Amino acid sequence: MSTGIPAHQLGEAVVDAVRDNTYPDSEDIVSAEFPPAAFSQALELFDHARDEVKARVCASSKDSAQDIDGWISQAKQLRRDIESAQRSSEDILAKAQRNEELQQSVHDARSKLRLLEEEVVFNQDLAAALEQIQQIRLVTGQVQGLLDRSEWFKAVGLLLKSENELGSLQSGRNIKAVAILQLESRELRQRIARTLTQKWHDAIRIDAQAFTISLPYDVERLAAIATAIQDMDLIENLIADCAGKLQSAIIMPRILQVNMCDRSLITDNETMALSEACSSSDMHRLFSDIGTIIGFLQTHLPSSIIESLSKVCGPNLVESLISERLSSAVPQDLAALQDFDSTREQIYRFSETLHSCGWPGADQLRAWTNSVPQVWLEKRQRLSLDEVRQLLKRGLGGVRTVERVETQTVPQEDRLFRGNTSSEDWNAEWSDEEGRSPIGDEVIQHGDAGGDEDDVSAWGLDDERDRESKSQEAAPSASDDDEADAWGWGDDHDDESGSKSSQQKLAKSANQGVNGHVTLHPRSEREVTLRETYNITSLPTGILDLMRGIISDVDTLGKLTSSGNSSMASAVPGLSGLPSLLLVMYRASASNLYTFNNSGNMFLYNDCLWLGDQLRQIMQARAQHAGDPSAKDECPIQFDNDIAALGTFGKRSYGKEMESQRTIIKDFLDGAQGFANCTEPPFAQECDLAVSSIVDRLRDIHEQWKDVLSHSALLQSVGSLLSTVIDKMIIDIEDMSDISEPESQRLTAYCKQVIALEDLFLPQAQATPTSGDSKEALPLTAVYVPGWFKFQYLSEILDSSLVDIKYLWTDGGLKLEYETEEVVELIEALFADSEHRRRAIGEIRRS
Repeated sequence: MSTGIPAHQLGEAVVDAVRDNTYPDSEDIVSAEFPPAAFSQALELFDHARDEVKARVCASSKDSAQDIDGWISQAKQLRRDIESAQRSSEDILAKAQRNEELQQSVHDARSKLRLLEEEVVFNQDLAAALEQIQQIRLVTGQVQGLLDRSEWFKAVGLLLKSENELGSLQSGRNIKAVAILQLESRELRQRIARTLTQKWHDAIRIDAQAFTISLPYDVERLAAIATAIQDMDLIENLIADCAGKLQSAIIMPRILQVNMCDRSLITDNETMALSEACSSSDMHRLFSDIGTIIGFLQTHLPSSIIESLSKVCGPNLVESLISERLSSAVPQDLAALQDFDSTREQIYRFSETLHSCGWPGADQLRAWTNSVPQVWLEKRQRLSLDEVRQLLKRGLGGVRTVERVETQTVPQEDRLFRGNTSSEDWNAEWSDEEGRSPIGDEVIQHGDAGGDEDDVSAWGLDDERDRESKSQEAAPSASDDDEADAWGWGDDHDDESGSKSSQQKLAKSANQGVNGHVTLHPRSEREVTLRETYNITSLPTGILDLMRGIISDVDTLGKLTSSGNSSMASAVPGLSGLPSLLLVMYRASASNLYTFNNSGNMFLYNDCLWLGDQLRQIMQARAQHAGDPSAKDECPIQFDNDIAALGTFGKRSYGKEMESQRTIIKDFLDGAQGFANCTEPPFAQECDLAVSSIVDRLRDIHEQWKDVLSHSALLQSVGSLLSTVIDKMIIDIEDMSDISEPESQRLTAYCKQVIALEDLFLPQAQATPTSGDSKEALPLTAVYVPGWFKFQYLSEILDSSLVDIKYLWTDGGLKLEYETEEVVELIEALFADSEHRRRAIGEIRRS
C-alpha cells in the first residue's frame, strides 16, 4: 500500500528516533509503512549521522587533551598502588598463617605441661593414699588385737578413728585395698556391736515371764557400757527394746489387775520383781509401787540411760495408768464419786514425783485429774445409752393401762352435767352453728351441782366442739385433723380458745335452735376433771425411770456444788442434757422397733404422749418447789423442746397410720368406680365388694385399736376414716346425672351398710349410772364424723318420694345440711322430668 510519504522523510524519522530519542510528531509518519526501498536511504542517513557524531567528538577532544593526559597518569598511579596493596596483603596473610602455627605449638606445649602436672598430683595422692591405707591397716590390726585381748572400750575408740580416716579417703573409692579395709571395718563393728549388746543384756536383765529385772553392774561400769554403745550408735534401739521389756515385765503387770487384785512388788539391792501372790486393789499402793520402780531405776542406772529410758517409758506409763486403772477407777455412782477426791490427791502427788524425777507425763496426769468430771460424765452417758439399748433390745414389752387426768373449765349448764335425757332433748341440742358439739351422752360421773370439781371421762370436749364448728366454715385436710386433733387433747391455750369460740357461737345461735326447740343463754363456768384411760408399752416407763435417775443425780451435784464442793460443777450442764440425748436415741430407734406390732404406730403415739405428759409433770413439780428452801439447790432442767419433739414425733406416727388406712379405704372406694352402673354385672359385684370391704375394714380397725387408744381417741380416729368414706360416697352419688330406681335402691342399701357402722360409736360403758333411767345410749357418730347427718339425709333422699323430700326440706332440717342446688340436682337425677318434679324444684328454690 502506498503512503505517499518520501523515503528520505521516513529515514530521517528513524535516525531522529535513534539519535535524539524523539517520537515523530506527524501522525502520517507514525502510521506509515516502512517500504524496503527506504532502507538504503535510511542507511545513508545513519552513516551521515555517525560521521557528524565522530566529528563532534574529535572537535571536543581537541579542547580537553590536557585533562585526558592527567587522567591517564592518575590511572597508572592507581594501578601501581593496587599492585603494592596486593603485595602487602600477601605478606600479612603469610604472617597470620605463621602466627596460627605458633599458637598451636603453644597450646600443645600447655597440654603437655598440664598432663605432667596431673601426673605429678596423681603420684602424690597415690603416695598419700597408700600411706593412709597403710596407717588404717595398722589401726585395724590394733583393733583386732584389742578385741582379742577383750579390751573393748579401747577397741571402740580405735575403730571409730579408723572409720573416720577411711571415710576421709576420697581417692580410694575405686581402690580394691580400700574396699577390703571397709569390709574388715564392718566386720569389726559387727563383732563389737554383738559384744556390747551382750554386755548390755548382762547388765540389764529383764525377764518378762518371771516379772523380774536385775541390775548386777555398778553405775560406773554400766555408764561405760552405755557410752561405748552410744558411740557405736546402738543406744536408741537398745533403749527402745529395754523400755518395751520393762513395760511388759514390770510396769504393765503391776498396773493391770489379776482377778480384781494387784501383784505385790518386791525389791532388794540388785533385783526388783512382782510376786505371783495378789494383794487387794489399792490406788495408794499402786502409786507407791510405781514410784518405787522409778526410784530403783534412778538408783541403778546412769543418768544417760535414765534420760533416754524415761522419754520412752514415761508417756507409755501415764497412758497405761489412765486407760487401765484411773478411768476405770472413776465410780459410776455419784455417791461414791465423793470418795474419789482422795484418789485425785494421790494422782496429783504422783505427778509431782514424776516431775521431780524428770520423767515426762506429769502435765498429762494433772490434766486428767482436772478432767475427772468430764470422764465421769462420759461414763455416765455410756452407761445410760447402754441401758437404753438394752431396753430397746428387749422390745416393747408388756402393755399396761394408764390414766390421763386433765382439769378444764366448761360452762356450768353444759349438758355434760345433766346425764342421759330423752332422745328428743339430745337432738334438740344440736345446731349448725355449734357444729354438733361432742357433749352428748358420753358422761361417766359428776358430783353435786355445787362441787368445785367433776370427774368426767371425755377428753378434749372443747377442742372437739371448736373443731366441729370450724368444719362448717372450712373443711381442713384429713391428715391435718389427724395430727392436730388426734386425741382431742389440746393445750390450755387451745382449750380456752375452744371454750370461748363455743360460747360465742352459742350466743350467736341463741335464737336459732334446730326446729325451734331451744333458746340458749349465757352460762356460768366451772372446773371439771377429765379422766380417760389408754394403753402404752413398757418401753417409755423404762426410759422415764432412767431419766428420773439422771435428774436425781443432777440435783445431787447441785447440792454438792452449793455446799462448796465445786470439783464436779463442770459436769452439771452435760448431765442436764443427758435426758434429751436418751430421748433422741429413743426417737431414732422407735420407728423400726414399733413396726413389729400391728398397732405399732398407735402404741408409739400413746407412748410419746404419755412420756411427754410425765416430763411435763416433772417440770411442773420442780417449778412448784422452786420457792421451797429445801429445793433451792435443784438445778433447772427444761424439757420443753423434748416434749415438743415427742409430740411432733407421736403425731407424725399417728398421721402416718391414718394416712395408710385412708389409702387402703380409698383403694376400696376406687373399686366401685363412682357407683356408675351399680346394678349391672360385673360393676354391681365390684360395688358390693367395695362397700363390704370398707365396712369390714373399719370394724377390723376398731377392733384392733380399741385395746390401744382411749375411747374418745378411738372414736375420733375411726370417725375420721368413716368421714373419708361418706365424703367420697356423697360426692360420687351427687355426680351421677341419672339414677334409676334399681340404682337408687342399690345405693340406699350401700348407705345403710355404712350407716350400720354407727354401733361403733356408742358411749363408753359407765361404771356408775348417771341417772335413774336405763334408756339405751345413743351413738355419738355425729360428734366424731363430720357430715354424718348429711349422709343419713342422702340415704333418705335416695329412698324417698318427691313429697317426702319436700317435707325434709321444709320441716325436717334438710336445708341445714344441703345447699339448694345440691337437692335440686339429686331430684333431677332421681326423678324423670314432669310437672310434679318442676313444681317440687320450684318450691324448694323458693323456700
